[in-house]
Amino acid sequence: MSDPQRPDEYGRYQPDQQPYQQPYQPPYQPYQIQYQATPGYPAYGATKPDAVLAIGIMAIVDAVLSGLSGIVWLFTICGIPLGIYSIAVAILAGMYAYKLLGNPPQPVQPNKTLAIMQIVNIITGNIFSMVFGIVSLVFYNQPNVQAYFAYRNGQPLPPPPQYQPPQF
Repeated sequence: MSDPQRPDEYGRYQPDQQPYQQPYQPPYQPYQIQYQATPGYPAYGATKPDAVLAIGIMAIVDAVLSGLSGIVWLFTICGIPLGIYSIAVAILAGMYAYKLLGNPPQPVQPNKTLAIMQIVNIITGNIFSMVFGIVSLVFYNQPNVQAYFAYRNGQPLPPPPQYQPPQF
C-alpha cells in the first residue's frame, strides 16, 4: 500500500542523512528573569545589604528570646496572655527570618508589623525585642534596603539617592 502524498523512502534510513541533534537549551534558572539587573542601576538593589542581614539575625535572636520568655510567662497564672503574645511574636519572627535569610532569596516585603509587635513585646519584659523592633524600623527606611526589597519583589526601583554636599 502506498500513500500518494509521500514518497516510498519516507521515514527510512538514508545513508547520507545527518543524525538528529537536540537544539541547545540553557539550564533552567528559576529566578533568572525576575532578578535580572535593571538597566541604569547595575548593582543598586541587586545585592543584599548588611542591614537586611542584620534584620534577619535580629529576627532569629528575637524568636529564641521571645519563645523562652513566652514559655516562662505560661507558667504563671496571670501571665498566660503575655506568654501567648510572646510566643506569637517568636513564631512570626522565626518565619520572617527564614524567608529573609533563605537561599535562594524569596520575594518578601519589609515586615513593619513584626517590628511594631516586637516593640509592643516590652509588656512581657523583653527589652531585647523592643530594641530589635526599633532598629528594624530604622533599617527599613534606608534607601538601599528599600531598593533591595523592591528589586526582590519585582517592583520598580526607587531612584538611587543623590549625593548632596554638606553646606557651609
